[in-house]
Order: sequence, then C-alpha cells, then structure tokens
Amino acid sequence: MRKANTMDELYLRIVKIIEEELQQPAKSYSSGKFTGVGWLFPANVNDGEGSPLISVKQYEKTVNLYLFLFENDQSIISQYEPVFKKSNIGKSCIRLKALTPEKEAALRELVQKAEERI
Repeated sequence: MRKANTMDELYLRIVKIIEEELQQPAKSYSSGKFTGVGWLFPANVNDGEGSPLISVKQYEKTVNLYLFLFENDQSIISQYEPVFKKSNIGKSCIRLKALTPEKEAALRELVQKAEERI
C-alpha cells in the first residue's frame, strides 16, 4: 500500500512544481481516452478539450509528465536523457518513479522552456 501513497505524493509534488513555475493552477482535461491535468493550452482549445503543452497523469507505478516540446522535429526531452535515463523517456513523455534534486531542476527547466513557447 505504501507504493500507492508514494505515487500520490510524487504526483502532488510534480503538480506543485509546475504550478509554482507557471504561476497558474492545473486544469483538468480530456483528449480521446486520456484524462489528466495540464497547463499552457493553445488559444484555440475549448474548455478542457484538446492537448496542452504540459500535462501530468498518475499511474499505478509511475507519474508521467507529457511535454510537447519539439525543435527541428527532435524532442527537446531527449536532451535530458542523462538526468531521467533513456528508458524513462519517450518522444513527449517522462516516466517518473521518484524525484531527485537533479530531476526537479531539469523539470523546472523544461517547464520554463514550454512557457517560452506560448
């Protein structure tokens, strides 16, 4: 049972970090089968419909952070492989099981990069 509490705590910590960086609360949204919380929604998105630049979803064993940050068709997230490990990174996703100071600093940096795109 402790593992679920750990994921709950990790989820809340990640949401708090993003809210601190962006100075705005998370907004619940759904896109297809995906339901989560997000920030930095494109201007043409209607009340919770569509995908934001940043979103977070809690799963049983991980908390996934989705960042739609691409430059020249390359994911900016891939630049952070040394911090998050290649096996935990997808094109627009970072799967987190724990949050070290190094990961938190990288997370804050990625959120700032996303905010610059708005």
